[in-house]
Amino acid sequence: MDWDSIEKWDYIVTAVASEYHRKFPMVELEDIRQSLYQWFTEHPNKLKDWEAIGEKDAKNLIYRSLRNDALDYCQRWKAKSVGYDVTDIHYYESEIVEALLPPVLRGEYGVTHKLNLGRPGRPSAPAEGGNLTIMMLEVDSGYWKLNKDDRRIIFLRFAEHLDFGEIANYLELGTDSAARMRLKRAISRLINKIGGYKPYNDIDTVSSEDQEPEE
Repeated sequence: MDWDSIEKWDYIVTAVASEYHRKFPMVELEDIRQSLYQWFTEHPNKLKDWEAIGEKDAKNLIYRSLRNDALDYCQRWKAKSVGYDVTDIHYYESEIVEALLPPVLRGEYGVTHKLNLGRPGRPSAPAEGGNLTIMMLEVDSGYWKLNKDDRRIIFLRFAEHLDFGEIANYLELGTDSAARMRLKRAISRLINKIGGYKPYNDIDTVSSEDQEPEE
């Protein structure tokens, strides 16, 4: 892929590289930029497909993929430099955080044996009370790093057990949907405080020339 194909998106590369250099200052800014440029060379078909649907949508999709690539690169680089295996990193999903929040907010660290974080078709979280206690401590630490508004809506939902209508009235948000979205964003920010979401496997799409003809 030539530079002309990448140059129009260079402002996204710059923004994402700067964002993740602030989050991972031990990783050189230029190294992150080079990693993001490599994404374009490895995903020519995906880039072509996204550009075909319009610049606005393409920008959002490219930004999301580059942030994913930057997170993966920085976490691997940090693991190598500090001396641990990247597979040791624990990623939190929103369902797990939401299951942990009620006892965390009540300070009930002795109920770990009662928590069932497994879901149909998915393995349960570590059953050892020590591991769950560590997870609860991490969630608590992330909670107190949030701003006051995020902490308030999380507390109302998971400590006071208010429904979204009651939360909307209490916080004067107008609608249940507004309260639900506000909570979703607060949970997302909490997850980012305790390590962020797990990077996904971003592979290129198959071009029409490479597809096998249908019989």
